[in-house]
Amino acid sequence: MAWESEGIEGLETIVISVRIRLARNFAAYPFPQKMDEEQAANVVYLVEKGLEKLDRFTKYDLKEISEEEALLLQEQYLISPALTKSKAGAAFVSEDRKVSVMVNEEDHLRQQFIVKGLELFRAYERLTLIDDVLGSQYDFAFDEKLGYLTACPSNLGTGMRASVMMFLPGLIWNGELKKILPTLKAGGFTVRGAFGEGTQGEGYVYQISNERTLGTSELDLIDQMMEIALNVCDLEKRARAKMLQNSEVEIKDRCLRAYGTLTHCAMLSLSEFHAKMADVKLGIIFGFFQTESLDEFQDFIDGMRATVFRVNNGLRDASEKDCDIVRAETVRRVLPQLVRISKDWE
Repeated sequence: MAWESEGIEGLETIVISVRIRLARNFAAYPFPQKMDEEQAANVVYLVEKGLEKLDRFTKYDLKEISEEEALLLQEQYLISPALTKSKAGAAFVSEDRKVSVMVNEEDHLRQQFIVKGLELFRAYERLTLIDDVLGSQYDFAFDEKLGYLTACPSNLGTGMRASVMMFLPGLIWNGELKKILPTLKAGGFTVRGAFGEGTQGEGYVYQISNERTLGTSELDLIDQMMEIALNVCDLEKRARAKMLQNSEVEIKDRCLRAYGTLTHCAMLSLSEFHAKMADVKLGIIFGFFQTESLDEFQDFIDGMRATVFRVNNGLRDASEKDCDIVRAETVRRVLPQLVRISKDWE
């Protein structure tokens, strides 16, 4: 079934982005945990040669790049925390910074594509092209009954993870997110923080992804993920309506106080920045604030992550206090350009 996400009212205020990830292994090599140094280097070489037939990719060898550069890639969701710890690993990143191919993480290949909005099929189509090109050159480990063979049994079958990053203040506010977790789990889905397994939600942001990869097709998984995402969007819209109906003054006060703090503070920690910006975003959604572009607002939030912020502001060796001071200065200067209080509340 093909889902049409365009035109669904309010969707852009709930869905931030989607990611499709495919896990693959070369049949001629043992899994990464069992490879020696030479075998690991050969796998990196094979992937590099295979990608030459596609878009231009930039190679990042984890044993050669700095810890700072690795953290930058992680903050941009281009590599996983696990890959940053792998000295035999590498990543190939497309020119538009949306596709990354991680090599020698848990599997030989972790191909992923991230795109804004609920564009799961678009992400799948682009990533499938890369997968098909690599699969036409090399034999992937595959079993007729089990599908693609992976280091972790939970990835057997399609080897696919489809994730939807969502802004869910309504479901957090009323406690419904915790209540629907068992239902999602029973259906083969899970909810994690913004940076994946083992991480917490940041500023009402969570990602929902499939856990089951065996016994179904890739397209069926996309259909199921779309259905779940749209159902959660509907629940979130209802929860927001109840929030406004039951607690409008309290929410308005919270959002305006957050904006006031951000535009008048002298020091601002990263954790406080995310908490207050989440409330400003909530204020945008409810009409207390106005913005020309929600995408630009989200890009500003993403650009303030710890390592990116230090690098962009020449603060590599600065203390946390100095970072908090510069962060406050930056937010005081930029936020009023992105967001303004609606005329009704001036």
